Amino acid sequence: MFKGKILIVDDVPKNIQMAMNILKNEGHKMFYAKDGKMALKLTSEQEFDLILLDIMMPDINGFEVCKKLKSDDKTKNIPIVFLSGKDSTKDIEQAYEVGGIDYVVKPFINIELVTKANNYVKLKLLEESTYEK
Repeated sequence: MFKGKILIVDDVPKNIQMAMNILKNEGHKMFYAKDGKMALKLTSEQEFDLILLDIMMPDINGFEVCKKLKSDDKTKNIPIVFLSGKDSTKDIEQAYEVGGIDYVVKPFINIELVTKANNYVKLKLLEESTYEK
């Protein structure tokens, strides 16, 4: 089974805790950031296999964080799944336009989050091992 390093970015501690508890049980190493600035700092210091990113946050919103990550050679290949309470077509389209790979509406369904996280971590790790050969 593929185990990865996952960064959860959300300004609501309860959301971070719920997602971390669910995904820790899958064996992933979990990290969190309470805002976009902290997320950008963490991604500059270490590599992640997946980022779960909230949209509505103070200072820098999730769309801006995603744009910055996708414009940086070091972080551009990290899959980003948006986690948001916003479910309008406009928000979902924007999430994909800025570089998101998927979108999960909060409150999320546990099995949906687990399945998507496991799949994207697996794809990232397989992709890396293919390029290393």
